[in-house]
Amino acid sequence: MKRTGLKMRRRILALSCLSIGASEAWVGLGTGGGTGIGNVRNTKSLSETQLCLVPEAVSSLLAGSVAGAVGVGAAFPLDTIKTKQQVKLEEQSSVQSSVQYSVSPSGVVSISRGPADESSNDNLWTTIGEIWDEQGLAGFYGGVRTSMLGQAIIKATAFGINAAVLQADYDLVTAAATAGFVTAFLASPVDRIKVLMQTDKFEGEVDCFRSIVSTEGWKGLLSTGLGPTILREVPAYTLYFYLYGTLMSTASATDAMGALAPAISGALAGAACVVPVHPVDVVKTIVQHSAAQWQDVVSDLYEGQGMGGFWEGLGPRMGRAALNHAVTFAVYDFIIHQVVR
Repeated sequence: MKRTGLKMRRRILALSCLSIGASEAWVGLGTGGGTGIGNVRNTKSLSETQLCLVPEAVSSLLAGSVAGAVGVGAAFPLDTIKTKQQVKLEEQSSVQSSVQYSVSPSGVVSISRGPADESSNDNLWTTIGEIWDEQGLAGFYGGVRTSMLGQAIIKATAFGINAAVLQADYDLVTAAATAGFVTAFLASPVDRIKVLMQTDKFEGEVDCFRSIVSTEGWKGLLSTGLGPTILREVPAYTLYFYLYGTLMSTASATDAMGALAPAISGALAGAACVVPVHPVDVVKTIVQHSAAQWQDVVSDLYEGQGMGGFWEGLGPRMGRAALNHAVTFAVYDFIIHQVVR
């Protein structure tokens, strides 16, 4: 029993660096039976002496950071589509409430009241067409460099926090929720730049960063949308961890999926966990684009769009989450087996 517990703890620490983020990608280990990424391939040659704690932690940190960044990049076009659809709600909700949020190309934010104008409800394909017509393929990747770099840092932080909480003998759900809370403070500024890069015209991430700091100060970068980000990240981390752990600890499921178990489990858990927190994500996106108070955004959005407005962009977001986590798990699994074997 003690040997099994030690083995589980080592695997948990090895896998704990992957997080949800922005995202949102948490890679954890399910409870029961020791089934997880570390043994999904049944590589019996990986003995306990080969997988000593320190090398395994280092290799997992490296693999998690690289895999997380690659996963974000692979799914980034879907994230751009989701963000564009959510930001359009500003215009559509302001038609009813006569509140107009806008961000100029230089990054200056203005909130004004004026007469209501006609607006149309654009669907997914309309949004894709508009992005392509305005900016071509590059339009789907605005802010991708910041997001990939940011996710690498976020995952490294998540690893340290999660490992520390586990070593303090707290349960895995507590560790995941704590990591989500702490990394939200990093995810918020990364998402702020990403949202503005996806929806407004800047010369690059540095130009966007300078515009935010010069017009709103450091508070505008670090705290705009922080509240909704925390409310999104904590339950999303916890739910994702639970779903993924359940799938990976079910022998029949892992046997049926074979070597694809980490990717498939990650995709299913990732797509599912974004659903209950999606309304918070919609509010977060609009807050970070408009620099308005989240209470005003909730009020205007409900007045202009009803409850349906809080679910805008869910389809692209679920698709992004599934692709992101599938790629993340596949890359992680490949790297970790190359490093430790």
